[in-house]
Amino acid sequence: MKSSVTSRTETAPDSAKLESMRNEIRLHLENLRRALAAEIRNYPTPIPRCDAQFNHLYEQQARLARDLDRIGAFAEKNPGSEDYIELIGRFIASAPYTDDAGERELRSRLRTELPAARK
Repeated sequence: MKSSVTSRTETAPDSAKLESMRNEIRLHLENLRRALAAEIRNYPTPIPRCDAQFNHLYEQQARLARDLDRIGAFAEKNPGSEDYIELIGRFIASAPYTDDAGERELRSRLRTELPAARK
């Protein structure tokens, strides 16, 4: 009985850390979505169908929407530690949304923190 109580108390900080990392990813993606929406809104018109830059922005917007939907649904399903680890690992391994130094720093920091949160 003592071992089950001990294991529960040892995993609570880990779960909180993993939830914090997931929330940081969510906030980052929401900020990107707002910036991207503004960029699309302010894009010079008329926009030809063959405009590669606009099409790329539009594809990024769709990718962000899918990823934010997945993160939102994730929070509703009462995830365990392994679920958090998989979600965070997928974000780290995915293609960057921008070439922004802030995004590179976030991914690098999460890559460093994730193994420590697994213990």
